[in-house]
Amino acid sequence: MIRAVFLLLVLSALPVARAGNEALAKQVKPALVAIYPAGREGTEAGVGSGFVISADGLIVTNFHVIGEGRALRVEFPDGVSRAVTAIHASDRTRDLAVIRVAGEGLTPLELGDSAKVEQGTPAVVMGNPLGFRFSMVEGMISARQEVEGRPMLQLAMPVERGNSGGPVLDREGKVLGIVTLKSAVTANLGFAVPVNELKVLLEKPNPVAMKNWLTIGALNPKIWQVPESGSARWSQRAGVLQVRGTAGGFGGRLVCPAVTPPPPVPYEISVRVKLGEESGAAGLAFCSDGGEVHYGFYPTNGGLRFTKFEGADVSSWTILEQTVSPHYQSGGWNHLRVRVEAEKVICWLNQEMIFTSPDKALRSGAAGLCQFRGTPADFRDFKMGTDLSTAPAGAPPELSAALQALATGTDNSNARAALATDPAAVRALAMAEAAVLEKRVTTLRQLAAEAAGTATIRQLAKTIATDESAIPLAEAALLLAQLDNPEVDPAPYLGEIGRMAADLRSVLTEAERASPAATLAALNRWLFAENGFHGSRDDFSNKSNSYLNEVIDDREGLPITLAVLHMELAQRLGLNVVGIPLPGRFITQLRLPDHPEGGPYIDVFDGGRLMNRQEASAMVRETTFTAPPESAWEPAKKRGILLRMLNNLSSEAVSAEDTGRLLRYASAQIALEPEAVNPRLQRFYLLSRAGRRSEAKADATWLLDHRPPGSDEAQLRQMLGDF
Repeated sequence: MIRAVFLLLVLSALPVARAGNEALAKQVKPALVAIYPAGREGTEAGVGSGFVISADGLIVTNFHVIGEGRALRVEFPDGVSRAVTAIHASDRTRDLAVIRVAGEGLTPLELGDSAKVEQGTPAVVMGNPLGFRFSMVEGMISARQEVEGRPMLQLAMPVERGNSGGPVLDREGKVLGIVTLKSAVTANLGFAVPVNELKVLLEKPNPVAMKNWLTIGALNPKIWQVPESGSARWSQRAGVLQVRGTAGGFGGRLVCPAVTPPPPVPYEISVRVKLGEESGAAGLAFCSDGGEVHYGFYPTNGGLRFTKFEGADVSSWTILEQTVSPHYQSGGWNHLRVRVEAEKVICWLNQEMIFTSPDKALRSGAAGLCQFRGTPADFRDFKMGTDLSTAPAGAPPELSAALQALATGTDNSNARAALATDPAAVRALAMAEAAVLEKRVTTLRQLAAEAAGTATIRQLAKTIATDESAIPLAEAALLLAQLDNPEVDPAPYLGEIGRMAADLRSVLTEAERASPAATLAALNRWLFAENGFHGSRDDFSNKSNSYLNEVIDDREGLPITLAVLHMELAQRLGLNVVGIPLPGRFITQLRLPDHPEGGPYIDVFDGGRLMNRQEASAMVRETTFTAPPESAWEPAKKRGILLRMLNNLSSEAVSAEDTGRLLRYASAQIALEPEAVNPRLQRFYLLSRAGRRSEAKADATWLLDHRPPGSDEAQLRQMLGDF
């Protein structure tokens, strides 16, 4: 299958075998370029497309291809690379850039008129899809669309990574648009910026010499020791420091120290930080040796953590303090402050004391910022000093009254005039009030999600409270999806599965009804070849692949989710198809009474490919390096299938550090296996961390009563005593 996919990609990248297109390719190819932007460490990171529009060196591409402040290499079809001398024009919102390269006598393409493009206009795209350089693909302009407020040409043709920046051409070789987006729905759909948008940009260029381009947004090296690590990039805009991308090493830890050292102990440092992903982590680093040793105080997953880092891996990291604080503003700016004294370290969040740690291991070294796991994070107002405490001055009562009156919708010109007398105090009052309201909104949403999750888990327990053979597997799988999306209604999707089976039954021939093997072949062809259900390749870890409703909608999923659908359809066709829980790859099997291996195995992740046991075992060894145990060939129980689906979701939630989802999954696992120890123990720790003491106590009591094998009774009693 891998060879087949590779061959398909190669064939799709080759010039279309038509005389007209051959001539067009020869005409256009000299104007094409491959653009290689530099990564964070200076090495080339990926490839994009571009095309010449002037003989003196102007080349069009996408803004996202060239990045910002990055070095570029431009290579022509003859293998010659030319130096980029300037960014002639750029527009982030249009996703367009025009670069200038050294040289004369280049072959330009003629710009067409996208206003005259009609639906159904034949077109070709030339570029570098998936690294297949200077290739052609044919299709048409299928529609005009508006995407995020910008006009776009919708392309009915395969568009892949590397096509970005390439020209969309008519039969005469005139440029109609510039490829910019690949659809997430299907490979045979893309979008292009109309060429007339490029003409607008060219009318008023904003040229930047390359030497200046390379410094755009860069942190001042006289202020910050910017780390050169992984694909992470530090930049600055309007006083806000940003970090995007991830560092190398365990946990993706990245420290950006200030050049100026902090004052002698005692001293304080502070910063305001906003996380782009609340499951991530970013904040203050201090007492740093410039390498792997330092303290860190930072928000993560809605809580606060104070950690001592003494090496490169987790075994040398010590979480000294952690808590969930009601003062944390999810999704907003949070003010972190640390005071380093000889005998202790004190940490504040939004002017509220959070931790006092007696740890004295580290006291000297630099102070600065830190980021983990590639979390997008913004920082501002980084400060160092002997005392950074800011006792807010009390605002006059009349300002507070005026603000409250206007906030309720009262139209009062006197109140507005009063606010203008002290805008700083008004801002402080307004932000404090907004913080309280935002916290309430967050809490209400969490409670709503928790209530919905609890109701779904109860319904799941009720649904599976029957004999194994009577468990409605598809309905239970849809309830797992409902854990994360309360809007999911199983009924329409169960109806859709029924309609799919009815449609298939209606087209079965007598020959296809004649034997189980023939019916299975018809099912596989209908499901995978004719209707496009397939295994997720590029986004395997996406949790959507575990939701049966989204697999039905998108026709893409994990092996086990596709297997559930395959088994449900097979059952409705009268086939005895069961799930086989091999390590690393869930497959199905058509059970036949007289078959020497029980029946053929089906790889639903690979288009319904039929296998014998030897072939299936070899497939597993390719990824796990061991043969499946004999027990793995036994048909999976329905509860086991649901538990495996929950384990997949839990693994993704662990990576995202999403405590809310992990709690729901642990409770669902307990509903499926009430006597299981591990989910109960996991839920106890999650509840304890979230401060839900009464619920945690109930799990601690259960664990003490059941005494899991290998557990320490004294430790269990200590856990219970803590509550």
